[in-house]
Amino acid sequence: MIGEAAATKLNTIPLSDNTIQRRISDMASDVKEQVLDNIRESPFFSIQLDESTDVANCAQLMVYVRYIKELSIQDELFFCHSLPARTTAEEIFKALNDFIQENHIDWGRCCGICTDGARAMTGHHSGLVKQVQSVAPAAVWIHCIIHHQALATKKMPKELHAVLDKAVKIVNLIKSRAMNARLFSILCNEMGAHFQQLLLHSKVWWLSLGKVLT
Repeated sequence: MIGEAAATKLNTIPLSDNTIQRRISDMASDVKEQVLDNIRESPFFSIQLDESTDVANCAQLMVYVRYIKELSIQDELFFCHSLPARTTAEEIFKALNDFIQENHIDWGRCCGICTDGARAMTGHHSGLVKQVQSVAPAAVWIHCIIHHQALATKKMPKELHAVLDKAVKIVNLIKSRAMNARLFSILCNEMGAHFQQLLLHSKVWWLSLGKVLT
């Protein structure tokens, strides 16, 4: 397709496991440095974070960042860090603060922090938000709206909850089998729908329900 000369040149490229791993690591490091440089150059930035447990029962801290680049707002994954022992506010703040200091980011330009309403995040005296505000006084806390929705569904009237349960069952029925998902995608394509895939709902992550409904 691209010619014998190009094919011969491609065949000379080493494709061992170590080579591929090294190239993936180099690309990841380059992307990370680009994001960090953009954050350092941005006049302000805000963070959104949540702690969750993965399938291996390991606590993972996920942090996203929003910043300004060329007069437009950018959203990127800031970092993911495993919490080996406890998931207290002190441990979460230590992981967050260590990453920011190691990468020479100015806490003073942090203008917002978004979390769920867990005690470790929002405790009045030693919660994560209070600790962040001690080093970033301008940071304003926002309770994640999707978490608001998840909490609201727990006190939802039976009539509305029945509709929600029915929607989740339909979505999970479609996503539980590959054939159902493919047929659903074909149906959406024939109808000219903007989206052609669904997200599987799981009660383990409170973000899941909001994504299913939207």
